[in-house]
Amino acid sequence: MSYKLQVLAYAKDDYREIRGYEKRTFGDQVWKAVEADFKTMFKQIADMPLAGFVPEEIEAIGLVHYRQRLVGKTTVIYQIKGEEIFVHMFVATNRDFATLLYGRLMSK
Repeated sequence: MSYKLQVLAYAKDDYREIRGYEKRTFGDQVWKAVEADFKTMFKQIADMPLAGFVPEEIEAIGLVHYRQRLVGKTTVIYQIKGEEIFVHMFVATNRDFATLLYGRLMSK
């Protein structure tokens, strides 16, 4: 069974930011390879959502059904809810995830 995957608005903004950085820094060819890796990961999440790890920062605040996957140097945070997957964040691994997470939670 394949789950339905949806990228939320905040996550789309994150993705656009990462795409812009990758294209400016490394060029279109590198971005195309990275984008292909994201598409592969989305398919993997839809097919096997529980294969991701539970982020410590999310577990610490008591949220359930969240997982993370790594694509290159980007952490993808998603939620499993019924038969749907909601992608909440794309976070570069060199950024402070806890600070970004709390900022995102407080902005809602």
